[in-house]
Amino acid sequence: MIVYEQQELLDSEIIPAHLKEQLADLLYVTYAFTILLANGFSAILPGYYCFACNCMKQFFLRFERKSKVLIAHHDYQRILEIYKEMNETMIMMDDLLSLPILVSVINILATLFWFGYSFAFLPNDNKMLGIFTVTGFVQYFVLLMMTLPPAAAANQAAATAREIVLSLPGWFPKRYSIIKLLVCRRFLPKTALTLGKIYRIDKSMLISAIATLISYGIVVGTLGSVQSSDDEN
Repeated sequence: MIVYEQQELLDSEIIPAHLKEQLADLLYVTYAFTILLANGFSAILPGYYCFACNCMKQFFLRFERKSKVLIAHHDYQRILEIYKEMNETMIMMDDLLSLPILVSVINILATLFWFGYSFAFLPNDNKMLGIFTVTGFVQYFVLLMMTLPPAAAANQAAATAREIVLSLPGWFPKRYSIIKLLVCRRFLPKTALTLGKIYRIDKSMLISAIATLISYGIVVGTLGSVQSSDDEN
């Protein structure tokens, strides 16, 4: 930790006294640069994923508006063709990004926990370290917001589009059997963005993630208090 490294540097008998403060400042600058560099790299995947999710959401919303016009023109084939292309695109996106996003979310949550723990339990007499900790927490929380809510919104838009496709047989009674057969063969399974093909991303996942962080924080804080009491006794 930066606090202990700085203290060891200041207490060192090898380093001349007139260099200790300069080296301590250099240590802080290096620490800050490392954090900024790490945050920059860690933001690439969430940023791209956020952009891709917003694009998919807009595609499905546009499909929803377009389908109303096509239904009025009795062009169900065009609706199925458009939805098929969008559905395949979303499946391909999930195949490529579900595992990297799972790793990214785990990394973000672990880093948020570390920043929160550092702010709550480490010595807070150093203002510079406090600023680094709060800034890092805010940055990684923004990364979390760039990942889960956009994916949940894209899944919601995809679910609405799927409902439109499933309702097509009712709009064309004369071709009910044919359309029903096409829909059941191609689009009956639900398509959604996931984390590692394990967890379907929805609105409640963000709340669950934050609740998990708080729960682990309470557990670690309780264990730390018990350990401190045992050491004093």
